[in-house]
Amino acid sequence: MRSAYPIYNTVWAAALAAAAPLAPLLLLSGPRFRAGALQRLGWYPALPAGGKKRPIWIHAASVGEVTGTRELTARLKKEFPGRPIVLSAFTHTGHLTARRDPHADMVVYPPLDLVWIVRSALARFDPAALVVIETEIWPNLLREARRRGIPALLLSGRISTRSVRGYARWGRLFREALSCFNALGMQSREDAERIVRLGAEPSRVSVTGSLKLAAASPTRTPRAEGGRLWVAGSTHRGEEEIVLRAFASLKRSFPDLRMALAPRHPERFAEVEKLIGAEGLDFDRKSRLDGRLTGAKDVTLVDTLGDLVDLYAAADVAFVGGSLVAAGGHNLLEPARCRKPVLFGPHTEHFAEIAARLKEAGGGIEIRGEHDLAREIGALLADAELCRSVGERAYGAASQDPEVLDRSVALLARYLETGAA
Repeated sequence: MRSAYPIYNTVWAAALAAAAPLAPLLLLSGPRFRAGALQRLGWYPALPAGGKKRPIWIHAASVGEVTGTRELTARLKKEFPGRPIVLSAFTHTGHLTARRDPHADMVVYPPLDLVWIVRSALARFDPAALVVIETEIWPNLLREARRRGIPALLLSGRISTRSVRGYARWGRLFREALSCFNALGMQSREDAERIVRLGAEPSRVSVTGSLKLAAASPTRTPRAEGGRLWVAGSTHRGEEEIVLRAFASLKRSFPDLRMALAPRHPERFAEVEKLIGAEGLDFDRKSRLDGRLTGAKDVTLVDTLGDLVDLYAAADVAFVGGSLVAAGGHNLLEPARCRKPVLFGPHTEHFAEIAARLKEAGGGIEIRGEHDLAREIGALLADAELCRSVGERAYGAASQDPEVLDRSVALLARYLETGAA
């Protein structure tokens, strides 16, 4: 059977050539496009001095996946002392989040999936193992790792029903890429069945669980100033207008209610600021509050990174974005672990199993739009006991699964203990 890689590489090279004239514009379009440009072309600094063993390279996509690796990197440092950890994230916000991981020896952007760039990156790092988180499947990276004898593992693997249809369009190429994995640890039995249908070798597939379930619950409960607080986290374009209108409606019944609004993408802060003003609401920027969690005005625009969990912990109720628009949803576990009622829209493909668990337990509420959102939050704010009990049920559904780490690390250890220097 003829390989699909030549077609894939031809398309990639043609796309890069077509985009080359636009490169100066992209570099001037802000840090989201400019950051890591040289690294994406394969130019990486040397690993920090002192490491006597080959590193473990862990690759994740964005904020949620990077956050899910925090417990993994901590365990790997404990289990394999002296082995450096290279952590790569595809998005700019993911990269910024990765830099907060104290267990990562180097944080980088991944190489573009072109053969000569991938080869340069692998030669630079020479990892003992390549660990891919969730669904970051790059064909050339995987094939070149196999050619160099570097074991590749998929951990916390996730394949949604929607993704199956998308990957199936790539047919042969996707099957070839999957064949490069030495082992695939999937989040659930359904994920395992789907990836086998897409071409993974069944003997290499197991269920290890979601690394997001390995994260510990917050141990402190910061408090926000003023009255009741609604946190709308990781919102996307098309969602802020909905939550702001719902908030303005609720203010008539709950004058002490305030909102912390955290857009998913930093480059949209100025855009969201205008939307808040258009609703006639007063607001503070989180970056100007001298370390305070929220301001005294109607809305706190969260234009900082790393504060969302503290805000969820201080909230009365939480809405998680990326779910009223077709973005697949974001981390529902963070507010649930803070014992908060969790509201979200119908688009939770990236967290389908967790969304189902929250709804079944009565700790998660799926809404369809502005009126649903205002009605459900209003009911929770009007009944403190209901709000508390829904939050407790959310916490129960998001309980920690420490065995996820045990299974994931045990899978990786098979390859680190069989001759990887």
